[in-house]
Amino acid sequence: MISEAIYLHYMNALLDGDKSQCSKIIHGLVEQKIPLKEIYLDLLQRSMYRIGQLWEKERCSIGDEHIATKITESLIDLTTSLVESKEQTGKKIVIACIDKEYHELGAKMVAGFFEVNGWESIFLGSCTPTNEILNVIKNKNPHVVGISINFYINVARLAKLIKMIRNDFPDIKIIIGGQAVASIDKESLKQYKVEYIPTLTDLETYINNYNSSINN
Repeated sequence: MISEAIYLHYMNALLDGDKSQCSKIIHGLVEQKIPLKEIYLDLLQRSMYRIGQLWEKERCSIGDEHIATKITESLIDLTTSLVESKEQTGKKIVIACIDKEYHELGAKMVAGFFEVNGWESIFLGSCTPTNEILNVIKNKNPHVVGISINFYINVARLAKLIKMIRNDFPDIKIIIGGQAVASIDKESLKQYKVEYIPTLTDLETYINNYNSSINN
């Protein structure tokens, strides 16, 4: 459990652009054996949502938001590297934000979550052209492809990408997530044979079920 005092301490450091202090807080939480999911959700995600609200109310600048985002990106990597990983499963996932998607923090957390659960996680980041995603799938031969979409305006691009993946790799498992998916008709997703993962808790269940099927 991350206390409110620690959260506020972290928020102040993040708003000050104090990466060193933020890193010390992360190290302390990992030493206390705070689960990765709690650090991601109750500290990193919560603080970025709060900074977004402050920016909307003109209580912090675009520069402040960009600095906080870059610090958070580095802290996701730091947290992932510090948390003890489970035994390697031999499974591989490619995770990408589709073309014209600029927000990658959520997808980066998903990549880290797979990694600490024993998967090889190949993270392509934001604004990945469709052809490049297909090339990476072909070259890396993953067991699962994860796609992130946060802007509803990109739904058509999502559908196009899924169709192209299905055309070239008909049996590969595809999971999707991101804020824009909540606005998509879930029945329409069934035709593409994809699985919607709305939260890290659902992702945890998905990974545990997948890993269990490997061992059975």
